[in-house]
Amino acid sequence: MNTAASSRQPQHQSTSKWMVWAQLVRLPNVFTIIADITAAFLLTTAGPTPLPRLTLIVLSGICLYWAGMILNDVFDEAVDREQRAKRPIPAGLITRREASIGGWSLLSLGILLATFSGFIPNNELPNTWLPLVISVALAIMIVSYDGPLKSTVLAPAAMGSCRLLSFLLGASPAIALTSLSSLASLGEVIPRETLAIASGFGIYIMGVTTMARREATGGSRQHLVVGGMSTTLGVICLALSPRASAGDRSYFLDTQAVFPILIAMIALPVLLRAVRAIRNPSPPVIQVTIKAGILTIIPLAAAFASLGAGPLWGVVIFSLVIPSFLLSGRFRVT
Repeated sequence: MNTAASSRQPQHQSTSKWMVWAQLVRLPNVFTIIADITAAFLLTTAGPTPLPRLTLIVLSGICLYWAGMILNDVFDEAVDREQRAKRPIPAGLITRREASIGGWSLLSLGILLATFSGFIPNNELPNTWLPLVISVALAIMIVSYDGPLKSTVLAPAAMGSCRLLSFLLGASPAIALTSLSSLASLGEVIPRETLAIASGFGIYIMGVTTMARREATGGSRQHLVVGGMSTTLGVICLALSPRASAGDRSYFLDTQAVFPILIAMIALPVLLRAVRAIRNPSPPVIQVTIKAGILTIIPLAAAFASLGAGPLWGVVIFSLVIPSFLLSGRFRVT
């Protein structure tokens, strides 16, 4: 009997540890990264091929996102002890050293996987250095936001840049950048509609991040108003972004009316919650608004998957709402 009890103990401890890491990386949010990176790839290639490149770039995005979440708590340890004492590090569920090693390891692994994604042999796509370039830029912005920029007025722009680069990361394995010496022509290499969509996501998240300032103690109406305006501007950019195409691209949805209306319908609940938060800037109301703003990235990404690869892929991406929503009841999103 004692032997059976002792054999169960390590399993319990292991399960508890995994739960701590899941809380640390804010597990429900990872589906937003899977969604926008996959949507970017599907939009660029009009389908899921080559599958090995898609798989590696999604894994890269997950690693980079989780690294950002972990390092966020590493840098915020002192603040969390005062405002969010139940977070894993201040609660003593995991040491700062363990979290730091995990965060930096995932950051390095994300860059490595992204680099490999551009060099998997494929008959349709050439080798490309772009995933390496984008992943390094994303890693720099992640650390910049988590560290020196978070307490400055540049924090929302830094977070928006992270989401912008995340979308570009998803598209990067399908965009040729044959040598690092051609970085000067990067703006000509990336399609205009891809840059427009990525910018829309960046502006949208910049707004959500602005609204999230002081979410633990109650935000100022100024932050909420500015954040709401930025979020709205991001939605408008997303709705109109396919029109930035050079004109030789065919889509599965009408970009003149149907697609903008679809984006507006998806984003409307978030915008209404933002108005509610402006009227009542209490922590619970703000946190619900931020949660909705973050999770809405999934249906927004699904719209772009439908646009580029067809409705079936839109449904596949949209289905990520289910695990994300279910897990959000157990793990914090913000």
